[in-house]
Amino acid sequence: METILRSKNVLINEKFVCADVVLFKEQIKRVDEYGTNKVAVDLGDLKIVPGIVDLHSDAIEKEIEPRHGATFPVALAVAELDKKLSMAGITTMFHAIGFEENPKKKRSIDLAKHQIEEIYNANKKHLGVDNFIHARFELSASEAVESIKEVIGKGMVNLVSLMDHSPGQGQFKSLESFQTYYGNYYGLNEDEIQNVVDKKMNKDETKINDLISYAKEHNLTLLSHDDDCIEKLDGLLDLGVKISEFPLDLEVAKYAVNKGIATGMGAPNIVRGGSQSGNIAAIELVRENVCKYLCSDYHPTSMLQAVYRMKEDANLDLARGFSMVTSTPAKYANLEDRGVIEKGKRADIIVIDDSHIPKVVLTLKDGESIYNGIRGFKL
Repeated sequence: METILRSKNVLINEKFVCADVVLFKEQIKRVDEYGTNKVAVDLGDLKIVPGIVDLHSDAIEKEIEPRHGATFPVALAVAELDKKLSMAGITTMFHAIGFEENPKKKRSIDLAKHQIEEIYNANKKHLGVDNFIHARFELSASEAVESIKEVIGKGMVNLVSLMDHSPGQGQFKSLESFQTYYGNYYGLNEDEIQNVVDKKMNKDETKINDLISYAKEHNLTLLSHDDDCIEKLDGLLDLGVKISEFPLDLEVAKYAVNKGIATGMGAPNIVRGGSQSGNIAAIELVRENVCKYLCSDYHPTSMLQAVYRMKEDANLDLARGFSMVTSTPAKYANLEDRGVIEKGKRADIIVIDDSHIPKVVLTLKDGESIYNGIRGFKL
């Protein structure tokens, strides 16, 4: 049986137009001229857009441990976060799972594997949105290589990012900034900080290259993290990196784009008006057209709000802003079956009421309602 959604604001080809969207089973069957169909669900002026695609979020960590020392089972956390994602309009989520031994950050290699296995199995059985895996490899964590290869080999991983949080580059420009961060944030003493520094500076390039080669053999997209200089980007380009997450300044972002590397920034940075860690404000990259997509980073509800903030703060066309959280990230993740409203694509669709603070009022995944916030509304 067909479902027909009608609105005066349907996002098609980066324009909001009047249209009837015809759904059949899990796909968009066709897009008709507005009012063509005798029976339709008339949504009035509410906006119909593709479901949001989020390439990087570690929100699962906060779902597991919402308060320091108060932890919940991973399986429960995955199920609860899945419901929140549907309410945020995120129909495709890439959970950024960190592979490193960092007890202060509650990360470990065994926990990372456990989280991935729970997400992967739950995704096949009962979750509402598509929950995929973005494996984050800290370059100094050579002991994690075999574990990451194991989950890649089982088909559980969709993206792989390379992170280097050693002092003197990237997020930590100096040893002092590194020491201050780890001392204040994690409460480490001088000896503990020195142990972290020694480990971060010790990288096994043979194992790093082994993992990169293995990821390529499995056709996985490679991403980098916190890129801070052109020389680093050139090296990453040689390694086959396709996406630069959170470039630290405008020059680096421009260089990346000119070299054909996609650039992604955090939606919370846009919504909050700046970087949490004091790096460049993402809106500056948006104004210069060198931020190609947004991810939720750690705050899924920021994805929708960031689209409207870019309109307000950078005069970015709303339709263009939506493409930065839908069609563009879908393309970078090689998900050709979603991210746009057109014939033959997945019926991953959200309906938005932006008469006040923008909010998702209806989420469809594969044509089925997984969140309905419209009073008295039945699909």
